[in-house]
Amino acid sequence: MGSTVAIEIHGDSGLLDLAHDRIDELERKWSRFLPDSEITRCNQTRGLPVFVSADTRRLVRHGVRAWQRTNGACDPSVLDALVAAGYDQSFERLLTGPTGDIAERTVVPGCAGIDVDDEMGSVTLPPDTGFDPGAIGKGLAADLIVEELIDAGAHGAFVSVGGDLRSAGMPETGDGWAIPIYEPAVHHDPLATISLREGAVATSTDRKRRWHRKGVEYHHVIDPTTGLSSRGDAALVTTLAGAAWWAEALATQLMLTPRTEWERVVADDGALIVDTTGQLHVLGRMKDHLR
Repeated sequence: MGSTVAIEIHGDSGLLDLAHDRIDELERKWSRFLPDSEITRCNQTRGLPVFVSADTRRLVRHGVRAWQRTNGACDPSVLDALVAAGYDQSFERLLTGPTGDIAERTVVPGCAGIDVDDEMGSVTLPPDTGFDPGAIGKGLAADLIVEELIDAGAHGAFVSVGGDLRSAGMPETGDGWAIPIYEPAVHHDPLATISLREGAVATSTDRKRRWHRKGVEYHHVIDPTTGLSSRGDAALVTTLAGAAWWAEALATQLMLTPRTEWERVVADDGALIVDTTGQLHVLGRMKDHLR
């Protein structure tokens, strides 16, 4: 998934193979950079139903749910805007390889027309709508794998996919899972360490996935209202929630939300935010989990 995956299990070490195989399977189904993935087939066959696995139907359903719960801020239909900004290949290749012309603006259609039919086993995207799993896929993969590891007998499990992580049960030592949070553009040492027994943490930042095309700098956090890279008050957001897919959606929403609205958006969850001036904000339940 274009990311580093970390897996820690308290219990049968053989379950590591199960987790490794599962993350490979989800990448084969969900990556928009693989020509034969189920998500690629959905994007190439817009307007028609595509028969896909239960995993992919769950992914698309969660993407639509994230769009609804964040009032459109976390929007997987930004795919065409990402491609228009030059993010048309894996990030590693993007930094060195050629890409097409850069569009000034692409309309983001939203998810209202996406249909997930479990009875037929299909996903139908509207003709003008692409689906980018990036904002939800890593978090949902972490959720699925941790739940399956616990069901398979692990006493505790921790899975991080590119910084979107989920934990359940207990680690082999200590009172909880210790999660360091870094701000890569400013600090070499962790900003803080989160202590977590059960739950999820996700981080979104505009400091890492950046690229230049024709003298303009872009990053991967797309504002659905403009179709362009966002220009918000947050430089880095780390969120605390019950599930990693929602933590990721919430982090994306906070990246696009004015600072005056951060407290309202966090509500019953938690967040650690570094604003564009470098100031640190600790909101909601996050303060109870920081070391």
